Amino acid sequence: MQNHSNSYDLVISGGRVLDPTNNIDAKLDIAVSKGKIAAVEANIGTTNTERVVEAKGLVVTPGLIDLHTHASAGMRKPFNEEFLVTPDTAGVSAGVTTIVDAGSTGALNVGGLVNYVEPEAKTRVLALINIGSMGVANLPEVKSIDDINHDAAVDAIQSSAIVVGVKARMVTPGITALGINLPKAAKAIATETGTLMMVHVGDIAGQDESAPEITSTLLTEIMTKGDVVTHTLSGEIGSLLAEGTLIPEAMQARENGVYFDIGVGGGNFSFDSARKIIDAGFIPDTISSDITAASRFAGPVFSLTECMGKVMTLGITFEQAIEMTTSKPAHILGMASELGSLSIGSNADISILDLVNGDFAFHARSGPDGKGTEAIRPVMSVRDGLPMPLDHGPRPWGWLPTSSR
Repeated sequence: MQNHSNSYDLVISGGRVLDPTNNIDAKLDIAVSKGKIAAVEANIGTTNTERVVEAKGLVVTPGLIDLHTHASAGMRKPFNEEFLVTPDTAGVSAGVTTIVDAGSTGALNVGGLVNYVEPEAKTRVLALINIGSMGVANLPEVKSIDDINHDAAVDAIQSSAIVVGVKARMVTPGITALGINLPKAAKAIATETGTLMMVHVGDIAGQDESAPEITSTLLTEIMTKGDVVTHTLSGEIGSLLAEGTLIPEAMQARENGVYFDIGVGGGNFSFDSARKIIDAGFIPDTISSDITAASRFAGPVFSLTECMGKVMTLGITFEQAIEMTTSKPAHILGMASELGSLSIGSNADISILDLVNGDFAFHARSGPDGKGTEAIRPVMSVRDGLPMPLDHGPRPWGWLPTSSR
């Protein structure tokens, strides 16, 4: 029986509602009022509703969360920017409602992100500051201890609610100059501020031979409960693979409460390494894109939804992929009461997706492609109850991957 007694700002009608937090997977309607989820049930009356979105044949999920992006466009170059995208390019224009900028800015320029980039975005923007004081504006961001300013980093985190932690890249020349003292410096900042630390493993800058030993020590002696390893499925030196086998320190770190994020990126994922890690029973906690301006159009990232499809070729189900981009990252961010679910009263951040069957090729920077029979096409994002239009997508034909035929 339809309910005609309530008025709503928005009703999303007739979709397959998939909400891992609340164990919902059913054809239901979602009602939104004043930017919050007001009802999730069958046959919601729409007589008094301001706007109705028909989602028949589509999947309606909590707003997707991308835990690792580089979305501080305007902070680095005035034109020809090959690294940073805008928050909305990675976010609502791609069906994603929340992004975390993972280390694009550091303690001495994060103010630009906080004061100028984030306020102009329709996407919900959070940030991890780079251990290097100038972030990626000064690549490589850490060349010596002089590039790290502990006090300024602590002040930056404590001064802004959108700065939720610190990011360190274990790459050359930083690890050559500082070794394990590089992540120790990041951990000291995270500890003093009570925030999380994300660490990039898999050296892609200089392939430093010390990287594997530093990674092992990092996982067992530096990282603690709530910290995040990104590039879990990398096969580069210093990653979670040694001679093609998952290192035992990864399992130990997981037992200690460390989280593992995929962070596809331009060169931090290969299907060969991914299969070895997943076949060892080590399933990452979250899927993120590590999107940059270059990897959006030239690949291999393209979009968060394409990264989800990429991971689904490895035996991860669509339902798991949704959990890895909604409830899991919300939990890691300590924001599960606000984001990552369709719970009544939570923020009305919603993604509408099309699960498409076909024969698809998913690309990595090197090695063979992954072949899959399912791909995810974003259809709409709803941010704080407001429907947001998508852009055309990263390919001439839109959002779907290349056909494998």
